[in-house]
Formats: sequence, C-alpha cells, structure tokens
Amino acid sequence: MTQSRRRAALLVVLLAVVVNLPLLHSWYQDQKIASSGKDVTATVVDDRVVDGDQFWLSFTFPQDVDPDQKSWQAEVSEEAYDDAVASGRITVRVADHDPSAYRAEGTVDSRVPLVLTLGADLILLLVVLLIWRYGGPRRALLRAVALGDVERCPPETLLERIGGEDYLIRGEVLELGEGTVTLDLGNRSIVVVLDGHANPVGHQQAAQVRARLVS
Repeated sequence: MTQSRRRAALLVVLLAVVVNLPLLHSWYQDQKIASSGKDVTATVVDDRVVDGDQFWLSFTFPQDVDPDQKSWQAEVSEEAYDDAVASGRITVRVADHDPSAYRAEGTVDSRVPLVLTLGADLILLLVVLLIWRYGGPRRALLRAVALGDVERCPPETLLERIGGEDYLIRGEVLELGEGTVTLDLGNRSIVVVLDGHANPVGHQQAAQVRARLVS
C-alpha cells in the first residue's frame, strides 16, 4: 500500500472510530448495568409528553446512589410513564458507583442512533473500496534513467530538478523489476531504469536516486 493510500486509510479508520464511539459507549454502559447494576427506587421530579407519543421522565436517585442528587432522564413507555407520574416513583437499574449508567423501567430504545451509525459505516466502507480500487487521483507514469546507485533516505516524496533533465528523486519503492525500480511520488509513479547501477533498497522502503527524465 502506498503512502497516500495509507494516509487515506488511516483517516477513514479515525472517522470510523469517531462515528462508532457513541454506539460502543452505549453498548459498554448496557454491559456495565447488566453486570454490576442494582434496582433502586428513583423519585420523579418532572414529566413531559413530546409530540403526543414520546413520554419523558426526569428523576433523582437516593443520596447513597448519587450524592450530588443530579436529575437524570429517560424516555419510557406510556404505561410506565402513567405509573411513575401517579406514584411519583420509578424503578431504575443503575450501575454500582456510576449513576450515569442506568436503565429505567419501561425504557424505550430509539433505533435512530443505530440507523445513523450503520449509514455512516456504509459510506465509510464505500470510501475504503474506492481508495483500494483507485488509490486517489494519479497522473501519468514517468520514466527516468539512473545516473547513480539507488540509496536509502528518510521517508519523503521529491522530484527536484538538479539541472537540465536531471532530477533528484525520492519516494517509496512500489515495485522492483528486472533492472528497474518504481518509486511512488504521491500522486504519480516513476519507473527508474537502473542502467547498470545498484539498488540495495527493498520493497516499500524509502529510496532516492539521481536520474534523467526521459518521459
């Protein structure tokens, strides 16, 4: 894989982590609640109905569960909502030592985050396939004849004129041929005919060579 493809792939991986992080966090919270949660009776402090079919409750935990007495909320079923409003109480399963990880009785799980995440993942997958297939825009393949041995160098892409048609060329070794070496210059490649000169640099390693462009 070329440097440009690796950079693009790394960016896609980072985007995938960002996109999936909320869903992964939610899954982790659910596991935490299931493994270390306990049922407590929370006090309802507010209730509201949104758009006629979304039933929201705000509640606080006992002080031994949440010393800060923060208000938490959950969307619940209509039945659970009616029971909680009537009694002023609702049963909530909460993780030990972490009041932010909870699940109220009758909680309604929204499918919107899952659908959005899967949609974003599908787009990222298509981007990966395009990167793998095309590797980004590339210009015409260049050709040159070496004026000296190929040498190792720091990772860098360079096509610098020395004089006339003579250039200093630096890039990653894409391919080793019979008497040739192909270097990646980012958005294009160059085939260098060794013309009897040595090449001690291996595949996917950074190399430099002084060469004369022929096409």
